[in-house]
Amino acid sequence: MRGAFAFFALIAGSLFGQSFYLSNDVVPRKETVELTIDPARETFEGFVSIDVELRAPASTIWLNAKNLTIGSAFIAQGDTVRPAEVIRSSNERIGIYVGKELTGPVAAQINYQGRLDDKALSGPYRRKVEGEWYAYTTFAAIEARRAIPCFDEPRFKTPWDISIRVKREHKAFSNGRQISETDEPNGWKLVKFATTEPLPAEMVAFAVGPFDVYDGGAAGHGTPVRVITAKGHAEEGHGAAQATAAILPRLEAYTGIPYAFGKLDHLALPVGAYGAVENPGLITYRTKGLLAPPNQETAAFTRALRALQAHEIGHQWFGNLVTQASWDDVWLSEGFATWISAKMMDQGLSPERVHLAAIAARERMMAVDYSARSRPVRIAINSREAARDVYNRVVYEKGAAILLMLEGWLGEDHFRDGLRAYLNEHRFGNATTDDLAAALRAASGNDPSRVLNTFLNTAGVPELRGQLLCDRDSPPRLRVTKASPGSVPVCWRAARVASSCTVLEGPSTEIALPTGTACPAWFYLNSGGTGYYRTHWTQAPLPALPELSGAERLTLVYDLRASKNTAAQAALARLASDADPDISSAAREALK
Repeated sequence: MRGAFAFFALIAGSLFGQSFYLSNDVVPRKETVELTIDPARETFEGFVSIDVELRAPASTIWLNAKNLTIGSAFIAQGDTVRPAEVIRSSNERIGIYVGKELTGPVAAQINYQGRLDDKALSGPYRRKVEGEWYAYTTFAAIEARRAIPCFDEPRFKTPWDISIRVKREHKAFSNGRQISETDEPNGWKLVKFATTEPLPAEMVAFAVGPFDVYDGGAAGHGTPVRVITAKGHAEEGHGAAQATAAILPRLEAYTGIPYAFGKLDHLALPVGAYGAVENPGLITYRTKGLLAPPNQETAAFTRALRALQAHEIGHQWFGNLVTQASWDDVWLSEGFATWISAKMMDQGLSPERVHLAAIAARERMMAVDYSARSRPVRIAINSREAARDVYNRVVYEKGAAILLMLEGWLGEDHFRDGLRAYLNEHRFGNATTDDLAAALRAASGNDPSRVLNTFLNTAGVPELRGQLLCDRDSPPRLRVTKASPGSVPVCWRAARVASSCTVLEGPSTEIALPTGTACPAWFYLNSGGTGYYRTHWTQAPLPALPELSGAERLTLVYDLRASKNTAAQAALARLASDADPDISSAAREALK
């Protein structure tokens, strides 16, 4: 009894001190998984062997698991294999206890059983489609633990070896390409997949069932593309394959890095927790967003599909090739994918038209950011509930708007060069906001750290006011004031004065105009229309209208709407007859 008491005391002490995050001293190096799945059955069998590096002596390896029935567990080190006890915790963890302290490389081996829920939208689940059962997965953000005992945090990226035993009449898919298929007794076969590049657990995916496959050929630098559908619907994947052929080469060209995950499958789900999930090699989508009968794709469907694919394929660089080190920085994944999807859109639209759409999206985000529902882009994630709610509108849309602003401030070429350096330096690893700032600083010579801190860690929209100072005894100056603390990059221009950018730090900044410049007839804050701030106009820059770009005029419409004064109303009335229908429509709406 004394030994049992000592064991209980040890485990109770370990549990009492557990934080939401797993230990830094236990690091997974590789996961080998073998599953046996029949979608017609509610349960599945699993075996996982996790190569782990113990950086400090430990007798218990803690990892994530939820709703899994553990059969047996072992710890292997060298040629020694020891049976292990399984400690069950109430916080979605299990401990593999070996009874003595170990250090260095070990392997945790676990036999278990899981459940294919026919009501769930995430984790491993199953659905009947037209009389046939299929098994699917959606693991973002912390649902991989419902299918595989694992280290279910984004900082733990490992290669995965996955094999799936299925009925011979079924097909199986996962992140890696299939490398073998071996018949087994009683109507089963074992399908093995190539070892993946390092992935976080939430990006692992698999599917089993009587699927059909549309072969989309190769795209970009020779990546094989397929669309996987329920039986009888393969030809509905034609449009999805065409969209990939248009988008993938553009992403490869912009980043300077070929697609890194071997194959690119698009899998149609009957239902799912999200519209799509960017699992490398096996992107999943709700069926209605991915498939359409041949020759029945409407223009609206095609636009929506290409926008969705641009986001998900964009994630293969921003989120998968380089993964945020923690959920606090999930904007590095979702903000980037939202921003780059607009850049990569291939709908026959001009860059100006795409920019106008981005400005309209930014305005919708600002409305949220002014409301009581607003929250910072970056918040500390310290609970399972917070992790499950990490994918929200602010992270996507304000994150994208911040990137648009940085690109406008630093310059397109410098910004792209910084992103390429960031991706190459952290390839197949993790990164933080500080890592991004360092890459952009090296490429541009401007340090965005304080700007990022202001816009990521504070809710709300900065409000600016500008005034030309043209005194008889002093050179012309532009005074810009802001009502809130923090660092705000402002790009501005004036009559006969080219665009220039500065970072506002204090409540008031005076900017000297170039030597010899006469007092301009007008000035405009938010040159290029890329800034995430509101300019309040006491006198609208009507003389500037013929010289403003479409992006600047649309931004002006939204700023004037917020200004709510007589001068603003007069300017909006003039903009209501703008030749650009997007701008005139926005102005008429603002006048209501």
